[in-house]
Amino acid sequence: MKKIRFEEVSAAAQILVRYPGRSALTMLGLAIGVAAFIAMVSFGEGARRSVIAQFEMLGTNLLVVSPFSGQREALNKAVQPLTDSDVQSLRREATTLRDVIPVARSDQDVSHDGLHHWLRITGTLPGYPDLHSWTLVGGGMFDLTDVAQRAKVCVLGATPARILFGDADPLGQTVTVGGVFPCRVVGLLATKGYSAGGDDLDDLIIIPVTTFDAYWGSAAGYSRLELEPLRPSLMPAAEREASEILARLHRIDDGDDDFKVTSPIEVIRAVERTSSILSDLLRGIAAVSLLVGGIGIMNIQLVSVAERTREIGVRAAIGASPTQILSQFLWEALVLTVVGAAAGVGLGLTIASITAEVMQWPRVISGPGIAGGVAFALGVGIVFGFLPARRAAAMDPIEALRHE
Repeated sequence: MKKIRFEEVSAAAQILVRYPGRSALTMLGLAIGVAAFIAMVSFGEGARRSVIAQFEMLGTNLLVVSPFSGQREALNKAVQPLTDSDVQSLRREATTLRDVIPVARSDQDVSHDGLHHWLRITGTLPGYPDLHSWTLVGGGMFDLTDVAQRAKVCVLGATPARILFGDADPLGQTVTVGGVFPCRVVGLLATKGYSAGGDDLDDLIIIPVTTFDAYWGSAAGYSRLELEPLRPSLMPAAEREASEILARLHRIDDGDDDFKVTSPIEVIRAVERTSSILSDLLRGIAAVSLLVGGIGIMNIQLVSVAERTREIGVRAAIGASPTQILSQFLWEALVLTVVGAAAGVGLGLTIASITAEVMQWPRVISGPGIAGGVAFALGVGIVFGFLPARRAAAMDPIEALRHE
C-alpha cells in the first residue's frame, strides 16, 4: 500500500514537472490565497495588540472622572466643577479606592534657549506616572514636598526634550512655560509613542498641581480626577461608589450628573469586539482568494484531463481501474495544493513581517492561523480536484483511445 502511494505521488510530481508553466501558475494562485489568509490573520491580531497596548499605556486599572454638563446648563441647573473637596471626599469616604489623583491641563508655549514648542501642561501629583505605568529614563518625579511648596520643577516628555534640547541632557536645565513660569527639569519620561487616535503621548510636561493652580488655576476646577481601585476586580464597584459620592456632593438628585465616570477597560473591550469583527472579515476575504485558487486548480486539471485523454485510455486498456485513475488525478491536485500552500506560508509570513515593521505594530505569527490556512487550502484543492479526477475515471477506454 505504501509503495503504491509512493508511486502515485512520484507519478503526480512527474506530471507537474512535465508542464512547469501551467503548474507554476496554478500553484501561484493557491499560494497567493494562503499568503493572504495568513497575512490577514497577522494584520488583524497585530493591529489589535497595538491598539490595546496603547490604551494600556494610558492606564487600565483606573477610573476617570470628567466634568460633564449634559443638559443641566440648558435647563439652567447648577453645574459644579471638580474641586479639592471632591478629591478629599473620595479619599475619605470611598472603600474601593487606593488613590485619587487630580489632573489639571492647559495648552501653553514652552521655550528654552530661543526654541519654542506648544504643548499640554499637566498639573498633578507624584503618583500620576505610576498610575499610568510610565517609567522615567532620567532623574525622578517631584515629591509631595514640592507639591506643598509649589516648587518650580517639572518632568519632561520625550518630545519636548528632543525639540528643545536635541541630544543634550535636559536634567537640571530650565524651561519657561507660557512666558511667565520658569521651571527646573527634574525628570525625563520614557518614550511611549502615539495613541490610537494619533495623539503624541510624549508631548507633555508634568508639574505639581499646586504650582499649576498658582499660574493657570481657574474657577472651572480640575480637568479630571483619576481614581485607582484597590484591585481591577473592584472596578465596577468603585465606579458606582465614586458616582454616588460625587452625586451627593454636587447635590444631584435627578440623575442628570454634571460629571461622568469612565474606564479604559470599557474602551479596550469595545476595541477587541471591533477588532474581532474586522479580523473575521479579513479572514473571509482571504478565504475567497483560496476559493479562487481552488477554481484555478479545477480548470487546470480539466485541461490536463482533456490533453491526456489517450493516456487515460491506454491506462484503462492495460488494466487500470477507475479508482486508480481517480486516485492519480487526485494526487496530482493534492501535490499542486501542498506545494502551493507551502509557498503561500513563506510568502504570507514575509508579508506579515514587513507590514508589522512598517506599521510599527507587534509581529504576530499565528500558529492556528497558519494551520487554518493550510488546512483550508488542502480542502479546497481536494474538493476542486475531485471533479476533473472523476471525469477522467468515468471515461470509456475505447472512446479515449480514439481521441485525437
